[in-house]
Amino acid sequence: MSSMKGLNQFIVDLRQAKDSDEEARRINLELNNIRTKFNSSSNLNGYQKKKYVCKLMYLYLMGYSLLINFGYKETVELIHSSTFSEKQLGYYAVGLTNDVNPGLMMALQGNHNTKIPFKYKSATDRLNNLFQVMYPVLLADLRSTNEDVNILAFQFIASLFNYDITAIKSDGLELSDSVSTSNKWEEIVDTIYSFCTSPVQPAKIKQKAVAALYTLAKLHSNIFVINTTWIPRLISLIDHEDFSVVLASIPLIRFLMELKPEYIKSILPSVAAKLNSILVDRKCLPEYFYYDTPAPWFVVGLQLLVESFFLYLEREAPALLTSNIDATTLSNLRLVVVHSIQNSSKPIKGLPNRNSQSAILFQAVSLAVFLDASPEAISGAIDALLLLLQSNETNTRYLSLDALIKLTARSASSKYQTIDVDQLPLIFALLTDRDISIKRKALDLLYTVSNNRNYYTIVNKLLEIFPNIDFHLRADVAIKVAILSEKFASDSHWYVTTMLKLLSIGSNSSSNGATIISNEVWERIIQIIVNNENLHAMSAKLIVQLIVNPNIVYNKGEILDSKNESSQPIRNPGIISENLIRVAAFVLGEYGHLIADDQETPIALQFQILYNNYLNAPLSTRAMILTSIMKILLKFPDEDFVPDIVDLFEIEQSSVDLEIQTRAHEYLKLATYMADYIFANEVIRPLPPFESLDNALMDRLGSVRGILGKQNKVLDLLNNKISNHSTGSLVDIGNPIKGKKSSPPPPPPPPPHTILSPNWLAGYSRMRKYDAGIFYESQLIKITYRIQAEESVLRIKFIIFNNSKKTANTDITGLTILQLESKTGTEDPSYVLSIDKPPESIVPEKTTMELSIKVRRAIESKEDPIIHLTFTCGGSFNQLNLKFPIVFLKTLSPTAMGNVEDFRRRWNQIGELLGDNGGAVKTVSTGAVNTSSGLVRLLTRLRFSVVHATPETTIPILVMGAGILHSSENNCGLLVTLRSIDSGAQNLEIHCRSTGEGVAPLIAETLVDILKD
Repeated sequence: MSSMKGLNQFIVDLRQAKDSDEEARRINLELNNIRTKFNSSSNLNGYQKKKYVCKLMYLYLMGYSLLINFGYKETVELIHSSTFSEKQLGYYAVGLTNDVNPGLMMALQGNHNTKIPFKYKSATDRLNNLFQVMYPVLLADLRSTNEDVNILAFQFIASLFNYDITAIKSDGLELSDSVSTSNKWEEIVDTIYSFCTSPVQPAKIKQKAVAALYTLAKLHSNIFVINTTWIPRLISLIDHEDFSVVLASIPLIRFLMELKPEYIKSILPSVAAKLNSILVDRKCLPEYFYYDTPAPWFVVGLQLLVESFFLYLEREAPALLTSNIDATTLSNLRLVVVHSIQNSSKPIKGLPNRNSQSAILFQAVSLAVFLDASPEAISGAIDALLLLLQSNETNTRYLSLDALIKLTARSASSKYQTIDVDQLPLIFALLTDRDISIKRKALDLLYTVSNNRNYYTIVNKLLEIFPNIDFHLRADVAIKVAILSEKFASDSHWYVTTMLKLLSIGSNSSSNGATIISNEVWERIIQIIVNNENLHAMSAKLIVQLIVNPNIVYNKGEILDSKNESSQPIRNPGIISENLIRVAAFVLGEYGHLIADDQETPIALQFQILYNNYLNAPLSTRAMILTSIMKILLKFPDEDFVPDIVDLFEIEQSSVDLEIQTRAHEYLKLATYMADYIFANEVIRPLPPFESLDNALMDRLGSVRGILGKQNKVLDLLNNKISNHSTGSLVDIGNPIKGKKSSPPPPPPPPPHTILSPNWLAGYSRMRKYDAGIFYESQLIKITYRIQAEESVLRIKFIIFNNSKKTANTDITGLTILQLESKTGTEDPSYVLSIDKPPESIVPEKTTMELSIKVRRAIESKEDPIIHLTFTCGGSFNQLNLKFPIVFLKTLSPTAMGNVEDFRRRWNQIGELLGDNGGAVKTVSTGAVNTSSGLVRLLTRLRFSVVHATPETTIPILVMGAGILHSSENNCGLLVTLRSIDSGAQNLEIHCRSTGEGVAPLIAETLVDILKD
């Protein structure tokens, strides 16, 4: 663009214009010139088109968009040009002006009418219009063999179709199969997907393609759910050797994991291994080092990805818990956190290097609690962050506070000690920081670190600084003081005193009329007082004392009692708070009669308090005072002040406010209708207890609620329970902080049918019969197995061999356990699967993979699990779905049964006790001649104790075996007899009896499978 002298001169002329009139004349002159050139019959060359379109774009950027109602045709010609620079400029022009110039879109469709509206009606109109007209261009450029042209299309899609998830849902932008353009969208998505998964595409193409695919995935997520093979292929990008591709794929993978949380555990080992390799082993290419830190942006991105996994939910439960992570992966993640904390504590030279280490520390701290880090590690992280709070850099202090908020919010369990009382002054000091964002974060941190040990100190400090703190933070301080006082209060007197103090020191409103203390605060106080009978009289008395002595507010953090005349209070001049008057009107009207006999708080004094503050109160508060005065009249109809009440009602009948006028008129009629006030007492009833347990204050918490809200359900299970700090009388309102109990989640939908890989059955059958052998084999891969039993726990060790090494000399890469699919029930499963050791992602020769199965009871064959493996070999993506058996018989251990008499006695006992439920009979044709010694070897291999066997030459053959089957619920005895039923000894009759009900048929069926040819 620098070679366009005409463009450069035009820009210089505009910048040198002395006033707006001269600028307008120069612009009009140029627009007329461009319009003439565009309308002339002579054909403009590519350079001229670019120059004139650039001038129009510059005017657009200067804010003269309304003057640009031509040039659409030339922009379209640039987009379709075969010259890269012209096509590039055409894309830029469309991207720049499409929001306000639908005419450009119409020009792309061949309509060059300039009399058009200049704004889209909605985001949906913009999206549909833009896609409709750009679809042919985008599809052609995506299919181009020119990589630079491909990148232009990717960048256009990633930027122009990029909407926030919230906006997509609120504006109805999410696409479905019912949309008329769905086929075109799917064609674009499918084309970009092929770029992402192609083994021959270079890294720079994949990087751009992944960004574009993520943008479209947010708009058309359904296509990824329908195409079941897409997500496994896309998440394998995490194993790409190029860091830029992995970094670009992280947002897409996070989005896909929300669609399919069951795949999280498949990707976690690879991410943990990468983090450990880079951060702990410092294995990183030199070009990725940032000063002394290896790829800090890459490390932070992966840490953020792992953190998001812990926050996803699957069927209303956390998709990932520490107990579900294999030992190797968990160890790698914990090492990453420890090294991040240790590295940040070392002396670091240079600001850039310190910033990169701090960024890694902040993200590692967010992970620490999810990984069940030790208390020492948590303490070390807190100390490192507290040290950073003393930094001179505002950004460092802000990020340190943010990391501490996350850490302390997630350390809600009592097993973690977060911040000591001695460390609070450092946070208090930040409340006076020059930057208001630091003050706000410090306030959020004080809220999250509050517990039973420090809440008193924090609440009193916030009350102390309230009158002098930044005006914009006072409402936030009031909200947090109210919630903390309620949450931790064990003394009802302290709670009421604290809340009244809060109301009394808060002025009514700012100079512009904005309320400092929101209505939710005093409304919540009323709710708690009403719902706790023991607070009625005490609250009324404290309010009277405070209003009678409005200047006496503080004495070491407590309201002075009127009897305590020896104290020297700190005086707080000023008018009585509007919110305090509201609470007084409500409480004295409802409960003033409870303290009317007290000499210090007679009913006449209570009436005088309300009456004197009536004219100074705003209209909404006056309405409340009228109601309270009416209730006092009904309870004390013979007092001397009753005529004053009637006079007030008569005067206010002429009020300019309709609400006050209406109340005054109605109350006057009630007060004068019947002398005994029977009708009035029926109309005006005492306020019943509040039924709603919702706390409106929680909605006013601000940014800290966003941090806490998403994690609540996850942290409930992570910490097993949330500590309920509220003790004492305030609990009577029903755990106010948590609110209403949610309804149980709906039952999960049935899982889709899994298509197993070819030739899976041979390995499945072999594993049922033998404890070691070949599980699966193909031209690319070979898997062997070995089963070891430790009572009720079966351990399977798989060895994965790279068969392609022999033929193509190619490594297997990206080897991942995509999913370990259990087919047993989720409520009360027959077994529990876990991965003890995941395979290495890169397999030059071979690698091992270990599973453990905890058998809880007898297992049917229909419950056998499926292991899903994915890997890449020679550039091709492969997925194996292999079913493997969990054979209850393999938990058998031999038993000491001495002779046949003991065997028969036990056999009869089982028959008498369980009848048909304890036994089973099966026949099997082995297809070969059986011998007594052969059957003995078989039962011995199956870990039976052989009690009896007929001699080798005896027909029929009879072999007896006994053993104990183990499960976590209980163990059961097993007796087996094998008897030949033909002269050739090829057909056998199997008799099983077991002390476990329903076990014998399963064992008999297993023995049939083993004995079959």
